[in-house]
Order: sequence, then C-alpha cells, then structure tokens
Amino acid sequence: MIFTPYSDEANVINMIRRFRNEDYALIRLTHTMIDKNNLDANGILRDLLFDWELVDYDQLENGGSHGISYDALFIQDGKTESVKIKFYKVANDRSDRRFSIETIKQRMEKGEINEGDLLYISVYRQSTGYPLIYLINLTHNIPSENDLFNAIGVDAITNLFYKIRPRLQRIVNSGFIDNSKGPGHIDPKDVGDTLEFLLGITTNNRTDADCQGLIEIKSKGSSGTLDTLFTLRPRFEGTRVADYEPKDRYRVSAFTRLYGYDSDAHSGYNSLYITIGSIEAPHNNQGFYLNVNDEAKRVNIIWTDPKTGNREVAAYWSFNDLRQQLYLKHPSTLWVKAESREINGMGQFKYDEIEFSREPQFTTFLSLIKEGIITYDWRGYTTKTGPYSGKNHGNAWRIKPTARTYLFGEIERVKL
Repeated sequence: MIFTPYSDEANVINMIRRFRNEDYALIRLTHTMIDKNNLDANGILRDLLFDWELVDYDQLENGGSHGISYDALFIQDGKTESVKIKFYKVANDRSDRRFSIETIKQRMEKGEINEGDLLYISVYRQSTGYPLIYLINLTHNIPSENDLFNAIGVDAITNLFYKIRPRLQRIVNSGFIDNSKGPGHIDPKDVGDTLEFLLGITTNNRTDADCQGLIEIKSKGSSGTLDTLFTLRPRFEGTRVADYEPKDRYRVSAFTRLYGYDSDAHSGYNSLYITIGSIEAPHNNQGFYLNVNDEAKRVNIIWTDPKTGNREVAAYWSFNDLRQQLYLKHPSTLWVKAESREINGMGQFKYDEIEFSREPQFTTFLSLIKEGIITYDWRGYTTKTGPYSGKNHGNAWRIKPTARTYLFGEIERVKL
C-alpha cells in the first residue's frame, strides 16, 4: 500500500505541522477499506497509539466486541465534527490489526472521503491533559489554517515561536547591534551570545534547547562554516582508553593523551584538534574515522595504527544516547544568519536572515554520518603524563549547512 504523500498532500502536512508537530500516521484509502469500514492499522499508527497510551494492540483480544473506541475530531474545510473510531483485531488466525471510522460510507457519498484519499491521523494533548485523536483528509476538503487553529490550536513550540517573533522582528529591523560583551575582538561565539541576550535568554551550556527547552538558537556570521548540532562525549568501556584510565571523568583527557600529537601552542602537552568523518572522507591525518554499526546500534570512532595498520574502537556512542541528545537539543531550531563588523573597537552584528526547522530524523542523522556529511570535532589538549591539565573545548557533532534540509525536512524561511 502506498502511503507516500504526493507533493500537494505533502504541502498540507507541512501546513499542519506549523501548528502541531506531534508524530502522525498516514492511511491511503482503498474502495474495500471504505466499503467494509475495515482499515489497516499499520505499524506507525500502532506505535502512535501505544506511545499515547491509547491502544496496545498486543493486549487486545480478537473480535470487534473486544475493541477500544474513542471520540476523535474530523477536521475539514469550514467544519470540524466529532467522529467515533474503533480499534480492534480481526477474529482470524492472523489477528489482523484494524480500525473503523464511524459513518465512513456516508462521508464518501457526501464527497468528504474518496477512494485514493490520504488520511492524516495524529494525537495532541488537550488543556484537560487528555489526549485527543484527530483526522484530516490531505487530498480533498482540506481545512484552512484558521480551521486548524480553531480545532486543535498550536503546540508549545509554535506558541513560544509566536511569542518571540515580535522580538525577532525588532532585532532584524534594528540594523547593526553592539556586541553584548562590550568592546574588543569578536569571538565566534559572540554572534550567538548577543542574539540570546537580545532575546532575553541567559547564556549557559544547557543540554537541551536554548529557549525554554523548546527552541534551539543557532546564529553565525559565515554561511560556509559547519553548523554545530550538539556536544556529547563518547563512551569508552572496553577500549584502550578505559584500560589506561579507570576513572570515567578523566577519559576524555586520556583519549587526547593517548592519541594526540605534540602541541605547538602548549609545550610539553598533547593536542588533538581534528575533524572525524566517514572512512571515505575521514577529514584528518591521525587515522580516525566514524563507523556506523547498525547491528550493534553504535557509532564507533575507529583508529588505525599508522605502524601496523591494525584498527581498534577508540570510543563510541550508542544509538540511544545520540538519538536522545539530538531530539533534546533540537525539538525545533532557529537558524540565524548575521553580518559582523567592528567600529572603533566595538564589534557589531546585523541579523538579517532567519530559518525555522522542526525535529530532525535520527535515521537520516545516521545516514549522513555514513556519507561524511555529519562529522565529529575533537578539540582539546592535555599533559603527556601525570595529573591531567589542559582544556577541552567541547567536542561536537557538526553538519554542512547545505544538508540541513536532509536532516530536518522542510525549513521555513521566517518572514519578518
């Protein structure tokens, strides 16, 4: 069954997700589905219902009488109606997972639903705290933005974006603005720190998104440099680093000590300032590359011994750790481009282009690592022996700006 939306249907999905960004399922209607009111509950829909604690198909007994029913919203052009949906398993050997939509045949007769239409099914949490299922026909009788707002409102991210939008507008229209740290040399982080200051965000190193944990702020002056996605130290259990350093809190420094090179800037220290990419494009001369191990569900840093050619896992991340941090840091993101200049010793920034993206796709994240588009930066130095002394600059996962749309899907150019 083809559930892939056509371009016009995809445009409707993008409109919906400007209001609500919860997960969703798609169902392409066939004549049999409508005629028998017997729709396939595909895996994505089952996961959606399970995650919202609405239906666990594995716990249902066979037969329609053992099904679970909910009142849902059917949102259309100019009207929203309550419709009952029933989720059940067929009483056959396969225990087929199915659901039905009340009065679906009558709705076909009225032209509200047609064979071949694509249904969008999602859930949001009401002000009462209870989840509510809603349906939208992506092919016919498409609701307007006003219909959507009146029926389901907006999610927390959209609500926050609307609140800070006037401030963004004032910032963009203000021309060049003084560096928030005052006079002096412009550091790369100043453009972002100044924007956060203007937005009333306290500069910190929080692990979640900058603005109330809902919107990450990414600002930079050069469009050619890589975008930082997030920082996350790898794990070292079972590696040479762990054998050398028993205390986990020192292992990042131990990694630089074991694999680094003589520091030019810090006499008597080892430095490790490298970018690590895929084996086809490793981006460094120290023998490191990233390996995505789908079977073990890990992303490994592999090191190749220049003398023997032997390879070893030097560090790694579990898929779960990477997924959690990616989603925690980027529930949504404002990508802000700025110009910079210096006048009489004062750095200034002009913020003139803003894009807005929603939650990224983790499967795509892994694919982009394999392709060498997402890389990992190691930045730090430490002593060669004895107690660790030096600095770690925050090792980070980074992406080429041109690949943002692959990772985040549609990116909206914000009109201010």
